[in-house]
Amino acid sequence: MKHKLMERILTQELQRKFEQAPHQPYEKIYILKRPAQSSTLRKKWNEFYRPRNIVRDLTPPLQPEIDMIFRRRNEMMAVEIKYFEVKGSSLSRSWYEGVEQSLALLRWGFDYVALWQLFEAQVKEELWFYGGWMWNFAHAPSEFGGIMLPIDYTMMQVQQRENGYDFRPVQPERDDGALRLELLPPPYDPTFVVSWRHPNPLRNSPEAQKNRNTLVEWLRNQ
Repeated sequence: MKHKLMERILTQELQRKFEQAPHQPYEKIYILKRPAQSSTLRKKWNEFYRPRNIVRDLTPPLQPEIDMIFRRRNEMMAVEIKYFEVKGSSLSRSWYEGVEQSLALLRWGFDYVALWQLFEAQVKEELWFYGGWMWNFAHAPSEFGGIMLPIDYTMMQVQQRENGYDFRPVQPERDDGALRLELLPPPYDPTFVVSWRHPNPLRNSPEAQKNRNTLVEWLRNQ
């Protein structure tokens, strides 16, 4: 199945699982938002950026698309979803897939941005070389080969069931310099708390605040 279609299906399933879970903390969950397809949003975007640019073509593209938005009181968190499957002797995508979109989401002024990489259930060893090292690259200090990106990162195993899919986060742990992986409860399970640990460093900038306010106004009608 094509990546985009599978990511759409899994994003819809995640939304359903969260909304049906007891005691879930989010007031609203938006999915699959495509700002560039909104003429209203595009007009406001151009009104904000074009007066600042002498050359019209310098207006930044209305990107990226937003897979998931979680709203909790006054906080908004965005999630970029990427799906990996076995293809021949390796996986179908690069280990760093989704980093660029996650970083671009910071400009929208979300309080937190996360990258969730979803791996089909038969992926085992590759979790070390993909998810494990992606986590290390994103969050480890430089002496361990990381750059401490301002985004949250979670890798999950996706298990197909008769009534849909289950999602199991995999937690990397460092033990005497070595990485080990631990399977955790689903993110929508009442015993599991989704941690938002890496605040968006741009969220209080004038540009990000303007973009956030524009996005919030647009979402009210969604």
